[in-house]
Amino acid sequence: MVSHCPHCEKTLQLNEAQQDKIRAALAKMQSGGTLKVGCPHCKQAIRLNKDGSLAGEKNVVQQEAGDALPSAPSKSPAAIEPPMYPDISWLVDGIYKDKEVVVDVLKVLILMPDGPEKDLVAKAFTDVGYFAEFPESAEDAMAQMRFVPVAAVVLHTEFDGGPSISKFHKYMENMPMSKRRLIYYVLVGKEFSTLYDLEALTCSANIVVNDTEIEHIDIILNKGMQDYAELFGPYLESLKAATG
Repeated sequence: MVSHCPHCEKTLQLNEAQQDKIRAALAKMQSGGTLKVGCPHCKQAIRLNKDGSLAGEKNVVQQEAGDALPSAPSKSPAAIEPPMYPDISWLVDGIYKDKEVVVDVLKVLILMPDGPEKDLVAKAFTDVGYFAEFPESAEDAMAQMRFVPVAAVVLHTEFDGGPSISKFHKYMENMPMSKRRLIYYVLVGKEFSTLYDLEALTCSANIVVNDTEIEHIDIILNKGMQDYAELFGPYLESLKAATG
């Protein structure tokens, strides 16, 4: 399994669940095809062969001393290289097969000002298997949600204003319930009382978090998601079974 991005050379840091999904996608892939994995750092598409190796990398033969040398070139006539697939990593990040999404990645949009608090929130989500994205604006976030299923959203009131004026919050409020019920929505700001369910309900959010408790966001997130699963899990499963 590839561990570093061939473009930016940074470590991919895929968790076990994400690696299992990639292995499953590779196992289902036809011979000769490639699987695209979006690098979480540089956003470039990484292509994998069916055996998990980087697509296009050269074969090597090992010397007795262990050094790698290029293998002897094939004597068969050189085939004409077909054009590369278009790079659409700017449109949708995640794990892909050519022209087809093959793995469902839990994606969270984090709309917060830059700073240590934003990093803490991102780490809390990535630690439980989410792929974090950081939209540049409310408009950017709304555009992404039109193309890609989003499992969670974190909005800080200093990013786009409070609930009464935020464009993005209005977008969440007006979202069809068939889509909204599948998104875990977190509001963060100095005006909120952490885990105050009535305040969250009033703001059409799943949980609210005060700035002063953001250092404990991992514990807060775990508690909030557990309560959410216990309350709505059976309903969502029944709804899924009824709609096929």
